[in-house]
Amino acid sequence: MSVYSGRDIALFVVAFFFPPLAILVKRGCGIDFLINICLWALGAVPGIIHAFYIVHKHNDNFEDLERGGLQYQQVPSEEPSRVAYGATNADHQ
Repeated sequence: MSVYSGRDIALFVVAFFFPPLAILVKRGCGIDFLINICLWALGAVPGIIHAFYIVHKHNDNFEDLERGGLQYQQVPSEEPSRVAYGATNADHQ
């Protein structure tokens, strides 16, 4: 499985040339978009860095714990009275 989806890779390319558009596609018209417009107006480099950060932070392939990205199952332990739990990736079962 790739770290980034094809959409995210395309957004990285868009973010390099026009950062506010990448933010608009990724997060919509919100505070991140307004922050990026301000940073981009101050200079291209701060806007590009911010856009790369937002695309990376809100990665499509990121396993979100709150959405059930990981499931916990009992794992055997040496002591029968002690119960241990471990994370498993639900996609690979």
